[in-house]
Parts: sequence; C-alpha cells; structure tokens
Amino acid sequence: MILLRPWWLLALLPLALLALWVWRRQSAGAWEAIIAPALLLRMRALGFVSPAPRRGLVLLPFLAAGIVVVGLSGPARLKAGMGQDRMDPIILMLDMSPSVARSAQLADAQAAAGLVLQNAAGRPVGMMVYAADAYVASAPTSDAASLQSLVAVLGPETMPITGSRPDIALGAARDLFATGGRPDIGGADLILISDGGGAGPRAMQEAGRLREAGARLWTLGLSGDAAEGAPPPDTEALVRLAEAGGGAFAPARAPREVLERIAAARTGRLAQSSFAPLVFDDLGRWLMALALIPALLLFRRRATGER
Repeated sequence: MILLRPWWLLALLPLALLALWVWRRQSAGAWEAIIAPALLLRMRALGFVSPAPRRGLVLLPFLAAGIVVVGLSGPARLKAGMGQDRMDPIILMLDMSPSVARSAQLADAQAAAGLVLQNAAGRPVGMMVYAADAYVASAPTSDAASLQSLVAVLGPETMPITGSRPDIALGAARDLFATGGRPDIGGADLILISDGGGAGPRAMQEAGRLREAGARLWTLGLSGDAAEGAPPPDTEALVRLAEAGGGAFAPARAPREVLERIAAARTGRLAQSSFAPLVFDDLGRWLMALALIPALLLFRRRATGER
C-alpha cells in the first residue's frame, strides 16, 4: 500500500483543530448561557426550547471531511502484473576474486544471489562478475529465473585473472547503460555481493557517480572464512560503499532488509512517475463513497417536543 498524493494528509491537522474548537464551544443553544439549568429542563419539557442536539453530531462534518482528505491522499496498491515492463533493472554484481571463489563464502554468495533473483518481482535483472576485471554475464532480462543456472556454475575458474576491483565493475555497469539503444542507468538498483576486498577510494568514487546518475548501490557482505592467504572480510568498507551509492548494507546470509528497502524504493519511484495511474489501483474513490455515510446522517430529521 502506498499514498500517491501524501501531501493531502497535511489538511488533517487544521481539520482536527477546527473540530476540537467546535466540540468545546458546542452547547444547547444560547438559552443555556442565560437560563438556570432547572428552568431550562422545564422549558424543554414544555416544548418552549428545542432539545440540544446530540453532542457527537457536531463532529460528523469533520469525520466526513477527514475521510475525503484521506481519499484525496491516494491510498493505492500496485496492480498485479503491472509496471514491471516500465521498471528500471536490477544489476547483480558478484565478487569472484580468489578470496571468495576459493572459499566457503562462494556458497553464501550463490545463495544470496539466488534470493535476489527470487525477489525480482518481474523486474529485469542483469548480472556481472568481477575480479581484477569485470564481465557482463547477462544483459538485463525479465526472466530472472534463467540466471539461476549461471549463478550455480560459478567457481574458482570462472575469472581468467585474479584480483579484486569493484571500482572497475561499478564503472563497467555505468558504461553498460551509456551505450546506444539502452535506457539511462538512473533508477537502477545495483546489488554488490562481496567480502569487501578492493572497496577503496576508487570504488567509493564510482559509487558516488552512480548515485549522481540516479542509481542506487546496495551491498551484501560475505563474512565466512576467507581463502588461505586472503585478507579477512571488510564489512566496514561495504557499509561505506553502500552509503556512497545511496543504498544500504546487509549481511549476505540475511539480505531481507535490503531486498525490502529495494522493493519499497521501486514502488515509490513508480508512484512518482507519469504512468502511476496505469499501474496503481487508486482506492481513494472508495473512501469518497464511505464519506457519504456520516454526511447522510447530517440530514436526519430532529425530533421536536410538543408545545
């Protein structure tokens, strides 16, 4: 659920203040201020003074207006099967440096990649692998499940040269969308699965460039035992890299938080796009109909005493 026009909710504050003011000033008419309570009750019984309206009825207009305001804010839900063809892609980036590919961390990387593919929700997904150089394993495809076979065959011999250069991978991802015939990288989500090797100043600069271009970089950190002779995982570097890229970090073994934030950001971008009316089911009109219930109660005939 998302609000297409959330700024309308600002109208609830003055509406609530006005309702409170009316509630406090509500009385049984001007007679109550000048007639003793006992005499007023007797005059009502004789029918000389109309009975005071029920106290809660004065709030009915404000209740109806509040429902209308919530309806105008545009509570909506994404239509099933809509919007995926208009969504920017996910680029899955896998660290295949020796510290990962030749250790038990490879299994964690493959499991995290599989979970990303399962949660793509129809978005096109591309895949890159990198070590001392970066390679496009698959251009963005709407059939994310087809990449599972590529993830499964990754191993120590996947990359022809050793090393760890995430900066080259991030730059290659940006260049991939700069070629003719491809959409701009703005709005894409890049998910880097790594142990943090090589995530130095150059990688931070590339992450910042991606952020300036409108993309987001998310990192999933591997924290198992590194290969023999390899440096230990650098989680802090991955945290800083994600911050530089406008995303967030999560452990590769528990990536749910990052995946949920990616999904929320995706829905938010759709809601702000020009084709939001096509892909969202706006529930505001049903709330408008609901506002008729308190409005109709305002037209009830009041009972009057016999004179």
